[in-house]
Parts: sequence; C-alpha cells; structure tokens
Amino acid sequence: PASPGPYLAGRYIVRAMPDDLPRVFGQVARVVSSAAPDVVFDQSASRTLSELRTEFFHDATVMMGLLAGVIAALLGATALGIGGLASYWVEQRRKQIGIRRALGATRWDVLRYFQIENFMIVSVGVAAGLVLAYGLNLALMRFYELPRLPAMYLPLGAAAL
Repeated sequence: PASPGPYLAGRYIVRAMPDDLPRVFGQVARVVSSAAPDVVFDQSASRTLSELRTEFFHDATVMMGLLAGVIAALLGATALGIGGLASYWVEQRRKQIGIRRALGATRWDVLRYFQIENFMIVSVGVAAGLVLAYGLNLALMRFYELPRLPAMYLPLGAAAL
C-alpha cells in the first residue's frame, strides 16, 4: 500500500451526536490505525466541543468570579462606611434631636428628617457619578474607540443606587 504521507498529521474534527461520541471515538481510532499504521494516535487528547469550550473559557470564568468578589467586597465596605457615617452624624447631633423632640417632633419626624438629609447627600453623589460616568465614556470613546454607553444605563444605575 502507498504511504499516507505527511498530510495526515494534525488535528481533526469529527462530528457526531452526543450519545454516539464514545462509539465514534472508538471507530475513529480504528480507522486512523488502519489508514496510517505508523501514526501515533493520542486517544486521551480526544475531547468533545463542550470540554474544549469549558477549557478555553476557564480563565475568563475565574476572572469574572474574582471581579464579582471584589465588587461585592467594595459594595459591602461602602455600605458599612455610609452606615457608620450616618450613625456618627446622628450621634453628633444628639442634642439637636433632643431639642426637636422637646418641641414636639415625633420619632418618625426625626427619622424622616435624617432620611431626607441622607437622600439629598446621596442624590448629589449620584448626580456627580452620572456626570463622571458620561465624561469617562466620552474619553474612552475618543482614546480607545469604545462604543457609546447605552443611554438607559445611566438612569437605571441612578435608580438602583
């Protein structure tokens, strides 16, 4: 018989139904060994497309998990900081709260006052963040040719905050 030549070397893709893969892998090994007896066929390197896809995206998946953990830690630290600051300001204005209560303000009036005050402070922060996000997006579009931030992201982000 004629020698198969150097053109049989490389990787091959075999298409089969998922249920037939074990049987097809066995047949491929027999066909390759009969077509080219001198070829070294590595049966352990035979993998399915889903296994190859999982292996290819493994690093990206780990990085996404790491970034999600960092984001969660930053959000938690920020929430603790905001809570600590609110508690500090309430403690600093304890006399003011006592005077308001003495003048007839209910507990809910005092809570509402502090909630409105915190809402106003957070609103200024959100507005500044929206302006900075828009400006940063313009800079990224100019220097790195990235796409424009979808218009709905800014009000949705502000509402979420």
